[in-house]
Amino acid sequence: MTADEQVIEGILQQLETAWNRYDSVAFAASFAEDANFIHIFGGQLDGQTAIAAAHRNIFETIYRGSHASLVLRSIRFLRPDVAVVFARMHVKFKEGNEARDLETRPTLIVVKEQDKWQIVTFQNTKISEVPAAARLAT
Repeated sequence: MTADEQVIEGILQQLETAWNRYDSVAFAASFAEDANFIHIFGGQLDGQTAIAAAHRNIFETIYRGSHASLVLRSIRFLRPDVAVVFARMHVKFKEGNEARDLETRPTLIVVKEQDKWQIVTFQNTKISEVPAAARLAT
């Protein structure tokens, strides 16, 4: 693994650590000031401040007490300073008294500027069962 790949994997580790500490500011710190974040319900957050605020809200509500794990799947360098990162995220949380699990596939675009890698785009897709009609179409 190259030094850049290690730094990029470290970004995923920073996101995981921040999530598990319910630290929305630390979570958003991995993002560029003008980053875009598409969450699992399709909403778009524009900018580091909005990303921090939205995560503060979910850490205080639906994901209070949750635990996340992020695993790097692959990194594809488009240029030496731009990469697409594919990951897998697993979140355990409670809905009422029911234990829940959520699996997602985050896709990130990371950019290296002034020797610092930051997330500029984050698209998080919930993994769910494919409807029968869609399975037949493939």
